[in-house]
Amino acid sequence: MEKLVPLLVAEGCVFKLARSRQVLHELNDGRTVPESVGKAFTVYPDQHRVRDVGLLLARTLTGHQGPRVLSDRRVSADAPVYYRYGGFVTRRSTDVRGQSITQLRGPAGEEFDEAAGLSYRQPSWVEDPFTGARPEPGRSGDDLLLSGRYRVVVGIREAAQGNVYRAIDERTGGRVVVKQARAFVAEHGDGNDGRLRLRNERRVLEALDGVAGVPRFLDHFRYGDDEFLVTTDRGPATLAEDVRRNGPYRTGPGAGARSLDRLAGELARILTAVHERGVMMRDLSAANVVIGDGASLIDFGLASYDGLHLSGLTPGYAPARQVRGEPPRAADDLHALGMTLVYAATGLHPVTLGDDPELPRTRALQTVSRYHGPTPSGTMSAVVDLLGDEERARAAVLRLASGDDRRTVSPPTPVATAPVATAPVVTAPVVTAPVVTAPVVAGPVVAAPVVTADVAAEVLDNLVGDLLDLVDGVLEAPAGTKAANDASVYSGSAGIGLELLHHRHRPAAERKLRELVDFTVRVTAPLTPQPGLFTGVTGTDVFLQEAGDRGISPAGGRPGRSLPPPEWRPEAADLTDGDAGAGLGHLYFHRLTGDPADLEAARRCARAVVAERPLPRASRPGEADVTAGRAHGLAGTTALLLGLAEETGESWVLEAAADRVRLLSERARVLVREAEDPAAEPMTMSWCRGLAGVGPTLLHASKVLGDPALADLARRGADVCVARMSRLSALGQCCGVAGVGNYLLTLAELEQSERHRAAAYDLATHLLLRSAGSPLHPTFFAPGDPPARSLSWAQGLTGVVTFFRRLAYGGPDCLPVG
Repeated sequence: MEKLVPLLVAEGCVFKLARSRQVLHELNDGRTVPESVGKAFTVYPDQHRVRDVGLLLARTLTGHQGPRVLSDRRVSADAPVYYRYGGFVTRRSTDVRGQSITQLRGPAGEEFDEAAGLSYRQPSWVEDPFTGARPEPGRSGDDLLLSGRYRVVVGIREAAQGNVYRAIDERTGGRVVVKQARAFVAEHGDGNDGRLRLRNERRVLEALDGVAGVPRFLDHFRYGDDEFLVTTDRGPATLAEDVRRNGPYRTGPGAGARSLDRLAGELARILTAVHERGVMMRDLSAANVVIGDGASLIDFGLASYDGLHLSGLTPGYAPARQVRGEPPRAADDLHALGMTLVYAATGLHPVTLGDDPELPRTRALQTVSRYHGPTPSGTMSAVVDLLGDEERARAAVLRLASGDDRRTVSPPTPVATAPVATAPVVTAPVVTAPVVTAPVVAGPVVAAPVVTADVAAEVLDNLVGDLLDLVDGVLEAPAGTKAANDASVYSGSAGIGLELLHHRHRPAAERKLRELVDFTVRVTAPLTPQPGLFTGVTGTDVFLQEAGDRGISPAGGRPGRSLPPPEWRPEAADLTDGDAGAGLGHLYFHRLTGDPADLEAARRCARAVVAERPLPRASRPGEADVTAGRAHGLAGTTALLLGLAEETGESWVLEAAADRVRLLSERARVLVREAEDPAAEPMTMSWCRGLAGVGPTLLHASKVLGDPALADLARRGADVCVARMSRLSALGQCCGVAGVGNYLLTLAELEQSERHRAAAYDLATHLLLRSAGSPLHPTFFAPGDPPARSLSWAQGLTGVVTFFRRLAYGGPDCLPVG
């Protein structure tokens, strides 16, 4: 700062800088915003002075060091000065999804997305101001042969801290893993960056040489300022990847290769051997277990050995004492083993919201209690003990390592479940059946919260209060940020406003709605926005219509609706961005106003849907079917045809709807059958790609076409969602719990089904198990999350509020169409 601030002021350059050490640490941690690493100063000279200013800065900072800026190119090898192409003046437009974006435009109309990433990009029409070169398409900056010896086969991970590769050792022919540590990234104090953790890992692996289930150290070399560690390759996938692809592990006979008992025994034996060498791993997690011919432990960069350890942890897996920075103990690894086994058994990573370091453990024990009962047996009994005190944890790991999993947690003291307390209920300690003659006390069993109608109402009241408090994050978002330019239903102001219209009885909601309406008009007025129900102007118009019908109009008057222009050609005819959603929106307007222009717009969109050939299934068995799903597939396009057929009775659209329904039902039967498999991915249940989105279209088709079998199929899909709800970790409407819950409530209301309503209450309990806070005032998102995630209809709080509103009081979804 002492060198650069006076220089840049004298040069008359606009610039920004990290205002504190904390901000600099967040910029360089490699996780918060990976593409920001290294950008302590960002300088904006006139484009004709870029070369002069860049060379001046390089001369001024010769000899200084800093992290590599991955999105940029370096001016000089001996100074931390970099450059890239971006817009000085924001040129706003919308992309094919209707989202506000900024682009550079070339002299012949070329477009270049100016957003920074993890590699350097150069517009096709320019010459580099420092080298005079034009861009070389397809050229990669990564070395294919590392250290003249290791031929890269595939990248395992790309990250700001350093990439990880699989490679072949050309001298021996062996398969190896090469881990890179970039200089000065993710620093924890002076000199403690990724390179020091790499050196510590080498030191520890040498101490563990010969331990089964641990990679063998092979090589350690430097390339420039970065360092690389080479180890043996222990297997094709981490435990996290393995569970995502193949489903959770199971206990008891018949589990086969997916045996939790066997996995737990292998990990316990490896960890015991590691501890016998005097090493404490301190970073055991689902990402640091590799599944190959057996289980292995990897990544010992934080490990403690011979009196030395480095700071750091994996949130959620580390115990509270490690979070507080207390000296390492072997019990820390045992706790992390317990959390890792909970993940293996459920597919749910620990809950890491809030600032309570005990929360991940509490939620893990509640999850075990809910899905394995208050008296878990065998391996799950050991898991409860691993999360208990140190004595119980040591006994549990020895029991697992020896294969003795016969202990069972005895029944806990009964816990009342009707009224839910404001904090998790913990029963008295319970006694397990002994393995030896002396009784052994197991860890406390933590009861899961239970949701009733009264509880749902109180949760809703608190969540709406939170939403009203947080909506200023959208209304007052800094110019240039996504939130400040997003009026969509999917992630912006329209989606939030549509739900708040159901809470107008609260004075604060009325005030915020007026501000949201003005914000929405202000954001969309300067644009020529794309049609689209969820990401475009069609959905925005629906919000303004609904608000205006309730007396909430913009201060400058209500703008007219936007009909799809004749030249509009969306990339696809889907519900989210394309013709199907726009058509449903204008069908909604026609029903409200009778305007024939809206009906003709809906017909035009329906013709585009009919003209588009449905895509063949693109997913593998057990994966969500995006081509059949509601957001971008058959369920969404068929919804428009059914709606228009119901409105007009025209034969051509009725026939087209029937054809699409037949194809959708075939795909839905396959999806139902595959989703029943425990290995199927959770997205098979989702609103956007799975059964929760396909189901409403099948229900509507059953009514329009008079085919009860379609409603039966929709119910089968709901039953699969109910049976597998414990796999859901995403919380929002689009991809997670809220979307499935809203579908169950739709079924409950249409068919007066108490069974589906009870399932929705169970799902709400599962949702509370993924939250911070108390059962009556949960929090689902981190304070620093961007509004598009934390507040949005699709991924955030708005979708969750909709679910709890309907759970407590009934009523429609927040979007009155689609």
